[in-house]
Amino acid sequence: MKVEQAVGEITNHYAVLPVLGLILYIIVVSIGILGFLEICLRFNGKTRNKIDGKIKDTDLIGVTILRPLKGVDPEMEVCLRSSFEQDYPKNRLEIIFCVQDSDDPAIPIVDDLISKFPDVDAKLMIDKPSEYGSTSSLKDNYGPNPKINNLAKGYKAAKFDTLWVIDSNVWARPDILKRSIYTLINDMHDGVRVGGMKRVQLINHVPLAVSLDHNSFGADLDEMFLSSSHAKFYVSLNTLSIAPCINGKSNIYRRSDIDGAVKLMGQKAIAPSNNGLSGDNCKDAKYYGQYPGQGIRYFARYIGEDNMIGTALWTYMGGRAGMTTDVVIQPLDGSNTLIDYVNRRVRWLRVRKYMVLAATLVEPTTECIIAGIIGTLSLSLLIWDQYFNFSFFIFHVMVWFCIDYIQYYLLCQCAIVPSHCASDVTLPYFVRGSYRFKGKLPLFNTPIKSFRWFVTIWIIREILAFPIWLIAMMGSVIDWRGQPFQINSDLTVERLYRSTDK
Repeated sequence: MKVEQAVGEITNHYAVLPVLGLILYIIVVSIGILGFLEICLRFNGKTRNKIDGKIKDTDLIGVTILRPLKGVDPEMEVCLRSSFEQDYPKNRLEIIFCVQDSDDPAIPIVDDLISKFPDVDAKLMIDKPSEYGSTSSLKDNYGPNPKINNLAKGYKAAKFDTLWVIDSNVWARPDILKRSIYTLINDMHDGVRVGGMKRVQLINHVPLAVSLDHNSFGADLDEMFLSSSHAKFYVSLNTLSIAPCINGKSNIYRRSDIDGAVKLMGQKAIAPSNNGLSGDNCKDAKYYGQYPGQGIRYFARYIGEDNMIGTALWTYMGGRAGMTTDVVIQPLDGSNTLIDYVNRRVRWLRVRKYMVLAATLVEPTTECIIAGIIGTLSLSLLIWDQYFNFSFFIFHVMVWFCIDYIQYYLLCQCAIVPSHCASDVTLPYFVRGSYRFKGKLPLFNTPIKSFRWFVTIWIIREILAFPIWLIAMMGSVIDWRGQPFQINSDLTVERLYRSTDK
């Protein structure tokens, strides 16, 4: 009798698993569909035109564009030029390019652009060697994050409080800044005013990639990932706004808000640290919070500074992120291999593992195959009295594929600028509707690539998703621009030195 009772209890426990699996499946699918619908309904010319119709140049505030540079990226001149070609009042626009090395190969490109646009207030800032004369030890070193170390001087020197931090390898539409500032000052998200207690303090744009070489497998996979899986959940989580979800490719925020958040972080400390590098987060925050224009330096201890900045604004300033129905484009060349793609995804996941552990652990369930297996198993056991209804799994995959297929081309459309918005701007070839497209998608009259290309890359990316996640979970070392870092459980990082490093 006791044996039968024990077996019954075990059976009851296992019976709960399909219920939990079904709940998880419904949540994941609902979040994905929300992002897809937001893209379908808002990420279009109609919404952007509606926002643009309300914008008055007299209401626009001053903005400083900060672009950190290191080396030369694909189509870099075109990407940097997009800052000069913004349709924005010139007397309220400043551009600061930041580099750390005086011999950086990006400097001639910047100098040439500055000379071509004399009507734009633009300058280049370069770190100076340390007082000891070392070329590798620079004054601007506030932690292991090279991007923040590079940005710090421009952040402090900016003449406007509102900053647009945009990576050097990113292209933005000429009308994106106007829409972004209007969204920021009017507390909006995708053209709609937000409710609740939090106000919009950070604008972020959906990051996309475009493969410049049809034979570049890694670039194709990056393009597919950002335009399908990442985009739908990124848009959805920013729309739900239950927690900060920020990608740092293109962000707009106020310097005073960042400084204010860091100052509030330091209130728990009795006294500041001596130099902001003690490793005690509260004491270091108190140190940087003492001086205006230095708040950004606090975040140099984190590799994932974008999400940590979003978290600081969310937690200490009552802020949230807003979107503008816009995308920014990163062109990728033929040097991107499959291994490069895997390494980038592993790095991304390892950084996120300590920032949002719970979300990272369940991330495989947001991918088509794993979500489909969980949903099919749960429904099969609960409804169809079988272990695995293969017909439902195929149905799930086909619906997921169709959503990604439509969404991909809707997002591509966001990068194609109408002629009336860019009459005096030469649009790069990689955002023109004719580039690498084959025909039209009938329902949306949208240029499309070959169906075989999409199916092939989509399937391979989906198959790779879970193995990449497993690799990421089994380590904590990442490689960033050729330099290895150890990620700690408190989200800080330590630079690892190879035997060849001096």
